[in-house]
Amino acid sequence: MSAPGPNNVPATQAGGADDNGYGVSNAELGKMADELDLAAQILEKADKGLAESDATARIHHMLTSGRMLRSTTSDWDDEITRLAKQCRSLADKMRQTHTNYTAQEHRTAQDFQAILASLEGNE
Repeated sequence: MSAPGPNNVPATQAGGADDNGYGVSNAELGKMADELDLAAQILEKADKGLAESDATARIHHMLTSGRMLRSTTSDWDDEITRLAKQCRSLADKMRQTHTNYTAQEHRTAQDFQAILASLEGNE
């Protein structure tokens, strides 16, 4: 069982978080993981779009502006790669949390069914 939140509302509810912001919506974890994967794809696509700027920087490497462009595209590439990896990592963790919650909910339901069955057997 979850510990109660404010106003004795259970911390987890099937419908999601309570009005006070407490709780977990298991379905939302899966949706957020999908959104993070999409964000990572968009970032990776944006990173590939840097190829033209990178090529221009290489052509003009003798000019200060070429070196500055190269530095900028390199920094951008590093940051985009880092962000995309973080998005994918968070998505994986959310999916694992979703799996853990689902498994625990299933175990809890089985436990309650066993308790009910034993109580009904004692009548």
